[in-house]
Amino acid sequence: TLFNSSVPSLKQKKHPKQKMAFLDILNIPGLLGTDLHAFKRANVYDKLDLGLAGVVALIGVSVLILNGFSSPLTCVPAGCSSSGTSTNCALDWTYQSGLCKNEVLSLPDANFHYLLVVLALLLVGLLTVPIYWGSNASKELFDNFYYIWAKLKNGDEECKDVEWKRRMHFVLDQLKSGNSLTTRYALYHGVALVLDLVALVVVGLFTLNFTDLGLDPLGLASTSGGKCASDGFTCAIPNRDLFKWFGVLTCLVLLVKAVINLKCLLFSLGLPGLFGRNFLIYADNLKDNSDKSIYNIQTNPIMVLLHTLLVVLKLIFIAPIQWLLAFCRFYARKHDSPKEIIKRLSATNIRAEQKETKKVEKEAKALETAVNGDDAALKNGDAAAKNGDAKKEKPKEKEEKKPKEAEEKKEEKKEEPKSTPLVARPAQNWSDLFFIIDILSYNIDQCDLILFMTKINPVPGLENKKVNVDISYLDTSNNTMVVSHTDAGVIESLLDTELATEGGLQIVGWLEGPTGIMWSQRTKDSPKNLAFAVSLGSTYELVSAVYGRGRMLARLQNFTFQCPQDTKKQMKKYGQNIPLSAFISQSLFQKFSSDQGRPTEGLR
Repeated sequence: TLFNSSVPSLKQKKHPKQKMAFLDILNIPGLLGTDLHAFKRANVYDKLDLGLAGVVALIGVSVLILNGFSSPLTCVPAGCSSSGTSTNCALDWTYQSGLCKNEVLSLPDANFHYLLVVLALLLVGLLTVPIYWGSNASKELFDNFYYIWAKLKNGDEECKDVEWKRRMHFVLDQLKSGNSLTTRYALYHGVALVLDLVALVVVGLFTLNFTDLGLDPLGLASTSGGKCASDGFTCAIPNRDLFKWFGVLTCLVLLVKAVINLKCLLFSLGLPGLFGRNFLIYADNLKDNSDKSIYNIQTNPIMVLLHTLLVVLKLIFIAPIQWLLAFCRFYARKHDSPKEIIKRLSATNIRAEQKETKKVEKEAKALETAVNGDDAALKNGDAAAKNGDAKKEKPKEKEEKKPKEAEEKKEEKKEEPKSTPLVARPAQNWSDLFFIIDILSYNIDQCDLILFMTKINPVPGLENKKVNVDISYLDTSNNTMVVSHTDAGVIESLLDTELATEGGLQIVGWLEGPTGIMWSQRTKDSPKNLAFAVSLGSTYELVSAVYGRGRMLARLQNFTFQCPQDTKKQMKKYGQNIPLSAFISQSLFQKFSSDQGRPTEGLR
């Protein structure tokens, strides 16, 4: 990768990395979001999946400890069940109980605790398979994105370097065009979902065998009815209720785990706005300076599902055949040799040669017709008549040249080169870039991710907001200055959409004047407008910033203005509300006049 060589965290602290080698195999640091840096890859659902797998393992170990390696069985003579006065009832029948285990214990009774342990090993063992967690390819993609994120967020000087920006765009282009993370994530959670469902069905069938409902679809219950030795002994399983309640608990855990894995699998479908893929809708609204969409996002859910279905079918049926053909071609050495490679001539050279050959052919035909006509006239010996006929045929020749020229123009039009067909841009719903951003939206504020797009795309950010001097005005009835800012474009609308349930974006600021700091008040017309009680003839400086969710998102430029001492002239022209542009231009004119007058006074 392009940035791994310059990521400091990848080459420092080698000893802790070696100590965490075993945990890295289990992918626990990756799932908990503590691997390498605080840039958390795992979302809350991945952590729940890991936690529930641990709960199943804890249940399996607990049942194994409480039950032991062999399920206990208590057998007594048949008469002891109705009356315990017989001397045989006081004897120790442990040996007979051991003999009756094979006859009385059903498959669930004898193996339920082993089943839980095996399922726990499978669920935890799936984490060790480097499909998504533990894969170096996945780590490198996340690390490269984190490197760019950290540099741009901190505003390092290195980000201003042109060559660094070029390398950044190379890495981002790799993330936009690749879909490795989506494929691996879907494969991992698909396998986990299948395993959860199989475990849920098996544990559910075993648990039904421990209840008194009489439900046994597979016939797993024992046919002896709790009796053995030709009905001479009656047996009881003391841990049957233990198995039942632990089985119910395990079924609930597996059901929740299956729902979580299903949600993560649906996340991989790339449906905009559904199952955690909110950023795809934001990316679809991003446009460049020429009002063209920066990203190609498929927003039709039906088309997204059809594309996903085609990809799955291709992976199952077509991809294996392609791999087999490639394998056969490789070992048969039927790849192209240097002799078979033909240098293709340039299209412009071929076109020029064709035109030259056609011109030469036309000139040759014209000479042949002229020579043939002269020979025929000489043979007839009528040179004078020939000259007379030539004069008569001149207008005919001119008339004949016109249709020939028209035919030549038609041929040239037919031979005009067609535009080169271009491949349509593929949909980027499944790209690694948006996969990473949507994964990080569980741990990072979505507003920061939206602002990050202004640093990697030609989209104006919040820093471009300025005081709108045409809309801002001075209310002369109570000497209140109402300050309004310009719109920042699509980024501001996206942030307002994200913060719609929390009041949207807010402008926070104050005025610094001769009396100190003057805090703003909100207007009922627009929550983004700032109102200040000002004094006429005073100069103020506006200090403001954009806030969202109680955090500062962008710092705006300071703005200085001077209120007029007399507002009668402006009130006659504009009425009660005088726009800020009216006395801003007047104050600038006064300042310009004073600046022009200072040198003359000095000369005097």
